[in-house]
Amino acid sequence: MWLSLGIAFLVMSSSIAESDHMEIRLEGGPNLCSGRVEVFLSGQWTSLCDDSWGIEEAMVVCRQLGCGSAVSATHEAQFGNGWVPIGLNDVKCGGMESTLSECPASPWGEHDCSHEETAGVICSGQLLDSDPMHQTEMRLVEGLNNCSGRVELFHHGEWGMICGDGWGIEETTVVCQEMGCGSARMDQSRTWNGSGTGPIWLDDVHCRGTETALHQCLASPLGRYDCNSGETASVVCSEVKLVNGPTPCSGRVEVFLNKTWGTVCDNGWDLEDARVVCQEVGCGEPLGATTGARFGQGSGPIWMDHVNCTGEEKVLKECPQEKSLNLTCDHRNDAGVECAVLRLADGHNRCAGRVELLHKGQWRMVDSRGLRDKEARVVCRYLGCGTALRAPRYPIYGEITAPFWLDGFRCDGSETSLSECERRPREEYYFDIYHVFYMAGVICTELRLVNGSSNCSGRVEVFHNETWGTICDAGWDLQDAQVVCRELGCGEALRASGGSRFGRGTGPISLEGMNCTGKEGSLRQCPKGQWGEHGCDHSRDASVECADPRKFRLVNGFSRCSGEIEVFYNQEWGTLCGFRWGLNQAQLLCKELECGDVISVPQGNYFGRTNSPVWPLSFSCKGTEDVLSDCGYIDEEYCYNRKSEAVVCSELRLVNGPDRCSGHLEVLHNQQWGTVCESGWDARDAQVVCRELNCGDASTAFGGVRYGQGSGLIWLENVNCTGEETSLAACPKSPWGKHSCNHSQDVSVKCSGQIRLVNGSNPCSGRLEVFREQQWNAICDDDYWNLEMAEFFCRTLNCGPALSTARGFHFGRKYNPVKLTYNSCIMKGDSIILCDVRDWGPCESGEAAGVICSEARLVNGPNPCSGRVELLHNQEWGTVCDTSWDIHDAQVVCRELGCGNALKAFRGAHHGPGSGPIWLEGLNCTGKEASLRECPRSPWGEHHCNHSQDASVECTGWIRLANGSSRCSGTVEVLHKQQWKAISICDQNWDEYQNHVVCKEMGCGVISWGPTMRSFYSPYHDKMPSIDSCKWTASDLAECYLTDFEQESCSHGRAVAVKCSGNGW
Repeated sequence: MWLSLGIAFLVMSSSIAESDHMEIRLEGGPNLCSGRVEVFLSGQWTSLCDDSWGIEEAMVVCRQLGCGSAVSATHEAQFGNGWVPIGLNDVKCGGMESTLSECPASPWGEHDCSHEETAGVICSGQLLDSDPMHQTEMRLVEGLNNCSGRVELFHHGEWGMICGDGWGIEETTVVCQEMGCGSARMDQSRTWNGSGTGPIWLDDVHCRGTETALHQCLASPLGRYDCNSGETASVVCSEVKLVNGPTPCSGRVEVFLNKTWGTVCDNGWDLEDARVVCQEVGCGEPLGATTGARFGQGSGPIWMDHVNCTGEEKVLKECPQEKSLNLTCDHRNDAGVECAVLRLADGHNRCAGRVELLHKGQWRMVDSRGLRDKEARVVCRYLGCGTALRAPRYPIYGEITAPFWLDGFRCDGSETSLSECERRPREEYYFDIYHVFYMAGVICTELRLVNGSSNCSGRVEVFHNETWGTICDAGWDLQDAQVVCRELGCGEALRASGGSRFGRGTGPISLEGMNCTGKEGSLRQCPKGQWGEHGCDHSRDASVECADPRKFRLVNGFSRCSGEIEVFYNQEWGTLCGFRWGLNQAQLLCKELECGDVISVPQGNYFGRTNSPVWPLSFSCKGTEDVLSDCGYIDEEYCYNRKSEAVVCSELRLVNGPDRCSGHLEVLHNQQWGTVCESGWDARDAQVVCRELNCGDASTAFGGVRYGQGSGLIWLENVNCTGEETSLAACPKSPWGKHSCNHSQDVSVKCSGQIRLVNGSNPCSGRLEVFREQQWNAICDDDYWNLEMAEFFCRTLNCGPALSTARGFHFGRKYNPVKLTYNSCIMKGDSIILCDVRDWGPCESGEAAGVICSEARLVNGPNPCSGRVELLHNQEWGTVCDTSWDIHDAQVVCRELGCGNALKAFRGAHHGPGSGPIWLEGLNCTGKEASLRECPRSPWGEHHCNHSQDASVECTGWIRLANGSSRCSGTVEVLHKQQWKAISICDQNWDEYQNHVVCKEMGCGVISWGPTMRSFYSPYHDKMPSIDSCKWTASDLAECYLTDFEQESCSHGRAVAVKCSGNGW
């Protein structure tokens, strides 16, 4: 640990870093008040060149750090070269300055020094041993044993405490060492709140952890304190220590008993005994249990013999042992252990999880950028976990308070430990609550299934001595298969097969004679023959078939059908960081989980954050899949949006209706769908159902199987909602499954749908609103709102084509409109089934979108502007009788639909007979009307016709103005091979003549402005036609010269847009 103070470095002789924040520290010395001088400036730590460095500069540094007076100024890297670059040179102080910032220096980064010329200081230090009473006695009280408890000092004839402010692993280490109590247990050492009744003798204790006694550490004078936390310092020391090993986690085992350290005899010493020791000293998994004084012979008593741990004990003293020591055991039989200084945390087993390194007594997480695939292989090899399957990333949100390893590693993949790899120092990182940082993880595997139909079936192969090998089927049974399935996260074993059921393997046959009980956590724990010893060939390779687990699950939600999405991938559950994830994929996931329709796709870690690994998968669905598992996916390697995906699926559904918002009602309970009895069912109950399904308001509540009978269970009866509940589950009702009904009494519901038009002159015009979070919201009239988008909503509302869009407050004011893009909707043909409406913030204009849809349409024709005439009346489409049908009537239809002029008026069901009602007969239009509804005619529904007399039209209709505010403005498009394509301006040939003809053709008056060139994108962008010339006298574009699509394609991709003076009526 080092001491640092933040200072602003103001250089008198230069302008460098005039306002930069800087910290100062001493590194490489024996205590906090001696070492190499380093400063933090311009975002990095740097050392100081020793040019001009003398006692005056040292005095200022010691004063600044509160380390007393300067003893000496050191040169030529007396305290080591260090890892950091040299940042400052020629620092010149007078010796009286209070901070180093008052001293002049050369500009930052300008120097002619090497790392062998770094400056340092030795200060007198305000240490405990500077106090005449530094021989103060120390004790631990109120602990579980002599090596744990609150730290107390005896001073002036009285026991007192140490303030817990800043107390950490370094201070704990020194106390444990001074008390002869082994190593510090950081996972249990802490400060105790409100403990003790005596005075506080010490405050601001700061140790490096290398001191041999607490009096060598920096601290405030005895009896002087400012203890803000009210906590007192305590320690938990291990009564076991490891001696003479190459790392703090390996060595001869010694036990503290009767205030004396002694060894352990190696009789019966095994890996489970080593596991308890490794845990007690705060190290990782046991790598080996050594015997025969592998780490040298001890001295003194031999305290334990014939230790027989199960591996579950917390401390070694809890393990069963021989009560009387074996007189034949001497120090040549001292036991030892090798424990890992690396571990995988928070995984489903010890061979998977987040990478943590033990450094200075603390487990530290590792930056994911510092550990990739090659390094992951070394981690797995070091832990005895086979080979690396993957190196996932674990998200850490907000400010990081846990210890953190900043340096990276570079391995070639052949090393046995990360200590053999090149260490790559990194700069300090800064974290805040607004960002997510990714920690390194590793998933190792010693086991795999090959040639099966899924990851959970196939030939069993094990990884040993850096090679994959098979298992002989001798003695292979379901208990062995059960362990394999469990280890792979594949659920229950269904079958254990021999005889190379999934094909013959190659390479070694690693094992024979497996004899698992079925309870083991790993195949390695099972009784078995020696590695490589067998009497088999590959015709007898063993295999398993496991119950393939779910690939997806939802966690942290308010039901099994809502929550954050987790994917089972590479034998591990992880959160989904989806690329191109949207409503369509979510709908397939809801179906796969046997829930109802998707209700919403919440954003921004809606259900909280987990510490699971992140799987950045991109799902590629064609639209024909039944469930999400049928979609292909791509592993994108990294998550860029930093947010996990979530979904809310319904636990209600409407079945057998014409759309998802109509049908007989079914509810999900105990993972089974069932119906609801009609007893007491009314409009208030239906209202709750419609709103819960994001289907707007209830239109009708039916009893008596309006949409057919259900089957299976009847879950509910006597539902009694007020209409204000947000879900059917919140309504009063009979207990689940208790009823006196049959399926002839199943209830049905018809809802308004998620989309509606309000304040219009008819059902097909008005302000567009969508139902979201239990209320209706208007849609912003932003750049996304155009005629093309409006067309989808018109079709969804069972109206005719979109005639024009409305903006602003054309259909009245609605507060808080939301933003919507139609690519966040589920489509079926040209209609919208369900939209994911998200609140992207307020609209820039604050104004709402509206639309005018036609109440007429042309059906069964060769293009949108030819076909049988149908009209919408009473929310039902019907035909027109051909009695007196002529070109004047047809002209009105063509104009109403924006299809140009009428070419022909057909009789006798020319485009096929319709179905349903025949709405009108005896039309007598003049040809000037804006709509057939304005023409003289018989009353609605009165006629003497049949569908063999349905009227039809053919309009010129091969030109339109698209994406404008009305049908008389926008990009010029023509109908070609039943596809609309934009007209481009090639060779600057388009002029006012062409504009005049377009406006005239469309019945839109004269040109208002144009031509305008627009950047153009179209789904039909392969070819764009060009109009070369038109005459002013031309009555329609048929008289213009139109370059053929196949002959002309404009390379610049620009389209023409015009605005005509009229509105097309």
